[in-house]
Amino acid sequence: MADVRQTLRLDLIGSTFATALLCLSFTPSLLPRGWILQGVVGGVCAATGYALGCLPRAVMRRWHAGRRAWFTFALLAVPATSLAAYQGWRWQQEICRIMGVAGPSGATWPAALLVAGALFAGLLGAAALMRRGGAVLGHREHRHRAAATLVALSLLAGGSMSASGPLGALSTALDGRVTDLAAPSGTTRAGSPGSLVPWSSLGRQGRAFVTGALTVRHTTSPIRVYAGLGSAPTTGARARLAVAELTRTGAFSRKVLCLVVPTGSGWVDEPTVAALEDEFDGDTAIAAVQYAALPSWLALATEPERAEDAATDLLDEVRRTWSALPAAGRPKLLIYGHSLGALAAQAPFDSARSLLDRVDGALISGTPSSSPLRNSLVAGRSRATTEVRPALPGRSAIRFATGSADLVSAAGPSPHPRVLFLQHATDPVVWWSPRLMLRQPDWLRERRGDAVLPSVRWWPIVTFWQLSADMLKAQDVPAGYGHRYGAEARAAWHLITGGTGCDC
Repeated sequence: MADVRQTLRLDLIGSTFATALLCLSFTPSLLPRGWILQGVVGGVCAATGYALGCLPRAVMRRWHAGRRAWFTFALLAVPATSLAAYQGWRWQQEICRIMGVAGPSGATWPAALLVAGALFAGLLGAAALMRRGGAVLGHREHRHRAAATLVALSLLAGGSMSASGPLGALSTALDGRVTDLAAPSGTTRAGSPGSLVPWSSLGRQGRAFVTGALTVRHTTSPIRVYAGLGSAPTTGARARLAVAELTRTGAFSRKVLCLVVPTGSGWVDEPTVAALEDEFDGDTAIAAVQYAALPSWLALATEPERAEDAATDLLDEVRRTWSALPAAGRPKLLIYGHSLGALAAQAPFDSARSLLDRVDGALISGTPSSSPLRNSLVAGRSRATTEVRPALPGRSAIRFATGSADLVSAAGPSPHPRVLFLQHATDPVVWWSPRLMLRQPDWLRERRGDAVLPSVRWWPIVTFWQLSADMLKAQDVPAGYGHRYGAEARAAWHLITGGTGCDC
């Protein structure tokens, strides 16, 4: 019992660090947070701060805080956290006002402290149990059990990471969820009666894509081709099937052929592809190949090479047929990627020159910060510009934009870009990085981007957890903010292609 009490005893220095990080967690980040999410951020920050504050215990084991020290701590901590919570609520109101959404209620906001406290206690309790379990396993007679457990966990983790393991089964189950959509009847869609790609093989996201915008009237019926996980066993085979389907539908005689790299779940952003079809009055063909059916973060963490392989295989197979056609008669070749698809869409190109040489235009929206190509371009920006809105000297064919205002201002007498990176200043997917834990990024040193409060600051550890939480809500904001780029798609395509009938 004495050991248990010793395990559960709080450390004063750790509690001080926990309180400091809890207070900082109420500072603003990129997107609005409700009281529940704020409580989760606060609890995780507090637990991280407590762990850091307990590190000195290793060299100060005999020192214990007395009642007076704890009384002083409580006297300072209670008003500090209350003031931080109130100021945090005011900041959230300001962010919500900018984005045109309702802010969190003042009546429920204090409950964020309760959520943070409960999560903090739960995490500390879990850590205490792990320490106790580790002490038991540390005894000599239990070491063989610990080794067996580690072997079992390693085997389980290895199986989870493989396509045939639990994650593969989850991917198949998610992709096979039944939808009430009817197969398209027209000849220009995959999954139709005459299609080489069976409707049953398309999966949930593929069915949504090929039936999208069927009620929109264009002079020419747009072509949409999709090869799902069930359409062929490998990304290469799915790419070859997609090319065969493009040939069947007459895609290589259209004005524009766009290759789409979907997100980890196989999802394609409907407003963006529909905007391209509207720009060319339906004289388009759009093709996508699925590589997974998991949320993007899980697909990226487990098998990132599958997305890159899918993008490379599709581009290679399409170019094999496309490049054999007369230059004057073949369609303009575009590539589009969003989120994890944006990261994978850059994989076939080892440089900006390679990208410009192999496609006629590219739209990259909301690309994660781990993109090597994007990062190399941003690193070469003019020193007078920011990471959020970089200008690339001598590279008029490549441009960055943060929103509609940039797209309008860019459409001037200067040559139109062939490659466009869309990155909202408020998109946590673009700006999140593990380095936020300990390093201040350029975008938080420089002048803040549009819709980002001037009061947003970098705090070690805290900013990392704040943006991690922001990513959970990145799609739950109005168009033009966060990870939603559909509102700018029409202007972006117009800028990349020069408009209907252009010579790209």
